[in-house]
Amino acid sequence: MTRALFWKEWLKVRAAFVALAAAHVAAGVWAVVALRAAFAAEHPESVWYQAAVLGNVSFDILRHLPWAGGLALACAQHLPETRGKRLRLTLHLPVTMQRALSCSLALGLGLCGCLAAWDLAVVGLSAAARFPREIVTAQLAALAPWEAAGLAAYLGATSLLFEPTTAGRAQLLLVAAGVAAVFLLPAAPGAWGHPGALTLGLTLLAALTAVPFLAVSRQRLTGKNQ
Repeated sequence: MTRALFWKEWLKVRAAFVALAAAHVAAGVWAVVALRAAFAAEHPESVWYQAAVLGNVSFDILRHLPWAGGLALACAQHLPETRGKRLRLTLHLPVTMQRALSCSLALGLGLCGCLAAWDLAVVGLSAAARFPREIVTAQLAALAPWEAAGLAAYLGATSLLFEPTTAGRAQLLLVAAGVAAVFLLPAAPGAWGHPGALTLGLTLLAALTAVPFLAVSRQRLTGKNQ
């Protein structure tokens, strides 16, 4: 049954995922070309200074792509069920609600993770070819919170679609937008590599992961009371 659940979820998101993958590949190529152009236009030491001290990056095109992709993936996966009132049918499958929702979230988060891994690999490899290791680490630390914003956007949008009440949706919108905004705030080079910042980011994502389960529980309670 678990394999069938994963397959069902994959069929819903495959078109959106292919489109997002193409967008991430194009953005990665653009980032590599932008880095090469920066070294061609200026002296390497100047580029190193801008990257290490000023925090300039050649992959700014990736700033908003992860969270937009997280929203798109969540909508492709869950909007048809919530708009078509088919979510309750899913909750009556011969598996527990926790298991069905866990499979759904695991697939969505896994696909977001695949896109994030591609972005990190492209940026890391292209930077490693031209920068010292310390600058490469700082570049990856600058990209990581943007990718985390994608996970936050996916979890927030999923919770929003599952939430049965208007007041609950408004509250979830504020929470999810606030968490994603934290990851997108400008930060000093290497700031997200600090243990405190890393702990904060992981805590926010872990808290958001629990929210869809609460929303679905309220969905079931609302259905029983109708």
